[in-house]
Amino acid sequence: MGFKAYEQNQLMIPMEWKTLIDKNDVVFVLNDVIEQMNIDKILETYSPLGTDSYHPKMMLKILMYGYIKKKYSSRLIAEAVKSDVKFIWLAGGNRPTRNVINSFRKDKMKIIMEDVFSELLVILEKKGYINSEEYFVDGTKIEANANKYSFVWKKSVEKQKEALQRKVHELMKEIDRLNEEEDKNCPDEESQPEEVTPEELEEFAKRLSDKLNQRPEKEKTKEEKQKESKVKKAIKKINSDFKPRLEKYNKDLETIGENRNSYSKTDHDATFMHMKEDAMKNGQLKPGYNVQVGTCNEFITAWSIHQNRNDNSTLIPHLERHEKLNGKNPKKIGADSGYGNQENYEYLKKKKIKNFVKYTYFHKEQKKSFKEQIYNWQNMPYDEVNDEFTCPEGNKLKYVKSHAEKTETGFNQEYRIYECTNCNKCANKQLCTKAKGNRQIKFYKKMWQLKQEARKNLLSEEGIQMRRKRAEFSERVFGQIKWNMSFKRFMLRGLEKVDIEWGLLSFAFNIKKMNKKDIEKNKEIAMAKAICLSKNIIKILNTKIPAISHWNFCFRVPILGHPL
Repeated sequence: MGFKAYEQNQLMIPMEWKTLIDKNDVVFVLNDVIEQMNIDKILETYSPLGTDSYHPKMMLKILMYGYIKKKYSSRLIAEAVKSDVKFIWLAGGNRPTRNVINSFRKDKMKIIMEDVFSELLVILEKKGYINSEEYFVDGTKIEANANKYSFVWKKSVEKQKEALQRKVHELMKEIDRLNEEEDKNCPDEESQPEEVTPEELEEFAKRLSDKLNQRPEKEKTKEEKQKESKVKKAIKKINSDFKPRLEKYNKDLETIGENRNSYSKTDHDATFMHMKEDAMKNGQLKPGYNVQVGTCNEFITAWSIHQNRNDNSTLIPHLERHEKLNGKNPKKIGADSGYGNQENYEYLKKKKIKNFVKYTYFHKEQKKSFKEQIYNWQNMPYDEVNDEFTCPEGNKLKYVKSHAEKTETGFNQEYRIYECTNCNKCANKQLCTKAKGNRQIKFYKKMWQLKQEARKNLLSEEGIQMRRKRAEFSERVFGQIKWNMSFKRFMLRGLEKVDIEWGLLSFAFNIKKMNKKDIEKNKEIAMAKAICLSKNIIKILNTKIPAISHWNFCFRVPILGHPL
């Protein structure tokens, strides 16, 4: 048995590194795209003083290629520029350390991430891979780089703070009783503030301490010394316990903010959420981020990172990010029912974006079982002219009053109350309502009007196509990122850094997809040229030898010995 030659110490003729790389490798597409980019904004951040820095385009290339090759840590990329021929070629033989790579990603990429992504979108649009016609939005939860047991819950902090405030007030009252000078040392019970701040506590302790030092120790009676001993303990309690705890609770609530219910001690920007990938199937909450991605023809054209667990408050900031990256709004948008609320619908109408966003109960409405629920108010006819509902028994539910309410995003919306005046005489009241009095309906009229438009769009032929594409394009992107690219957990911490990391991932995803599309397009062009060439040859041969058909040319010419 023979073997191929094997010599580890064999010398090689000097050659270009790229000759060792397959011509269809994605590395060439990445290199060409980045070479076309304008990076003047990042060049301005480099100082002319000190040691020469690595070229930002080189750093950008190896960082992006690292994400393409599932090397998400700076350590893996630093190792690759020493051993992987593709990284060596991109780096031009340079060997930046992991700290240099990490510093570039953390400090420099936040300056140009959006710009380089926008330039990539321009290239994709010129190639015809994306357009501004259709846009599909979907979200997923990605686990943060944080300890899953490092949670701080808003309700728990609020309860602890409330209990501490009660102890503070009790302590103040006790000192008042000891000093018997309520007006001088502390406000009385009626004038005490509802919430004492750390600064007020500190000032209160200082006043008590100053009062203790007003008289020499030898002039004080035994009873006064006993009272002062208790006051000193109270001062110590305030300074060593109450004040630090109150400051911590205030800081915790400030970190959580208005729209969150928790945060992680490891990554303060991460919120505890239910993840789709729940290995234990126990619904465990983990620190993470709500990632919103917009797609067009399977390419990512915008992304945004949110701390909200629900999708309904993320659509508007996401579309604002899309407009910033693309320079324009899409003409029509598709999304699932998690985004279907009044605020989002009004925003789409204002921006003149055709609405193919589902709302709650959209699919349920189409079912026969839902339509058969005749006492459900959503199936009762509404007369918009007379502003009244008609129940199945023919009774009218008329407008009574309106109420305004504010959503968690600060959006004001109105709901209207309608009431029937003849429920007590109705034989089927038990089927209609469990209320002791008349049946009432809580009706968001503006939302109802917007839902009519959305329903019409969704049920149209165009709407059916948009719904099919949304499920295909958006969910496929997340599947490829999580499973093919093995990205299920962020490497960086903090909202700003996480946003950069997902931007890098989106850029890498688009480069991979563009390389695949380019290869397919080149194959189609080559096939078309081959077919065209074969047709021309057959035409020439048939002109010279009329009796020979295509079949004869393919199989009989060599046998007959006809000259070609």
